Amino acid sequence: MNDTCEPVGRASGHAVRGGVRDQLCRWGADALADDAELVVSELLANAVRHGRPPVRVALTMLGRPVRRRVVRIEVTDAGTAVDVARVRARWRHPSFRLGEIGRGLLLVDGLSTRWGDKPAPGGHTVWADLR
Repeated sequence: MNDTCEPVGRASGHAVRGGVRDQLCRWGADALADDAELVVSELLANAVRHGRPPVRVALTMLGRPVRRRVVRIEVTDAGTAVDVARVRARWRHPSFRLGEIGRGLLLVDGLSTRWGDKPAPGGHTVWADLR
């Protein structure tokens, strides 16, 4: 099974979260909805804050059988890529402190089974997998 849904065009963060929750319910993966809403919120906020329009959100259900399914959340923007290794190294550095900024990807890291960044035509995509 590989189903993809794009719950955002020019929608607000609230509409995107609702679209993600609705699609997960249609796929029978509503147990992931709370975590998925938080992950998509953080990735979308980063794209708006640090990236460039246009911003696109995609939700994909990967895998078979049901117990091995993974929901992939992807947020694409026209900005520069994220250096994932550098972000993770910053978390491990003794001077790292949780302030008002910099917590979003740490939350994504804690809620997802894995996440990363990949080049996309005219920008990049930050993705996170939830199981």
